[in-house]
Amino acid sequence: MWVERHGPGWRIREQVAGKKVTIESGYPTKTAAKAAITRMSADRMRGEYIDPKAGRITLGSWIDAWWPSYAATLKPTTQRTESSRVRNHIRPLLGHLPLDEVDTLAIQQFVSTLAAGGEGRRPISPKTIRNVHAILHKLLDAAVGQRLIRVNPSGSTGLPRVRRVEMRFLTTPEIGRLLAATPEHWKPLVTLLVATGLRYGEATALRVGRVDVLAGRLEVLEAMHDGIGGVPIFTDPKSERSRRTVTFPPAVGHVLAPLLVGRDRNDLVFTDLDGKRAVTRNFRQRVWPRILEDAGLGRVRLHDLRHTHVAHLISAGRPLTAISRRMGHASIAVTSDVYGHLLTEVDEGIMTAVAGMLPPPPDGGNLGGTGSEQPGAGRNVNEVRAGQML
Repeated sequence: MWVERHGPGWRIREQVAGKKVTIESGYPTKTAAKAAITRMSADRMRGEYIDPKAGRITLGSWIDAWWPSYAATLKPTTQRTESSRVRNHIRPLLGHLPLDEVDTLAIQQFVSTLAAGGEGRRPISPKTIRNVHAILHKLLDAAVGQRLIRVNPSGSTGLPRVRRVEMRFLTTPEIGRLLAATPEHWKPLVTLLVATGLRYGEATALRVGRVDVLAGRLEVLEAMHDGIGGVPIFTDPKSERSRRTVTFPPAVGHVLAPLLVGRDRNDLVFTDLDGKRAVTRNFRQRVWPRILEDAGLGRVRLHDLRHTHVAHLISAGRPLTAISRRMGHASIAVTSDVYGHLLTEVDEGIMTAVAGMLPPPPDGGNLGGTGSEQPGAGRNVNEVRAGQML
């Protein structure tokens, strides 16, 4: 590499494949250009050299190069959602920028635009913004790995806080109203969701050969998701522990039995109204809201039926380890994190059970005694302790 004058300033030149090429230009003095050569040479010796021209590749071009190999590692449903986020948000707002101009400020402005909307764009939720930002972070991390840029500028982005969606737990009377308002065709599906806590995709992927109504159990081996153009996608369950056997009471077997008679083992248990197609998104988007309206229940997500199932198990004092296995959670920590706040209801029952194990105290349980000769008689425990400390 060498320096030479270029217009009013100086530039760095190098011979590559027999041709003289400009590495960088625009240095105000010869000394500044030579100092840059020294830094570049040191970076090359350490294996940290970044070609300045590499950063001029647009983010859109880098998406085209990076996406196919990344998409191949994703489940079909994840590939569909992440592709949508890149196509609808990242490419339109940042795709035209060279990689070296996608800096911290540009990314922060990008996040603000997603949150505020405007110019024909609707605001999107904090959770969606975080999901979009996560993909952008992966994009830029890969660019760092290919030595197109030196650092990932998305690491310090301020992101909107995600508001926790409150879980809805239906009471026994509310469950009765829900089932009463459910059309006959859909009643077996809703009953199963309430009685087993299956994820919606696990229930809609259930096949005839995996249900044993006499034994009162079913096998969860697949999950179904909405694909492009309404074509269903069948995948492995959410985690390895989601592959499980789930039991159900005779009442559930009673409503499932008619759906199994005379059908092939590989047929789906639940179908759309035509009795042939897999359950479509029409159930979630149109049928379910009408059921809730008829039942007078307000806003209840289908996933809240799973939460309801867990809440009733916890209220009945069932062990958290058993609940975790039944739900197919990746670990008991997941169960505890999601439902731990409900355990206070169980604590009261535990204390009652523990009290029943022990003989009653001789003084009837009144701490400090009841006679006037006892110090602190007529005072509560805190008053007695305070008197002892004085």
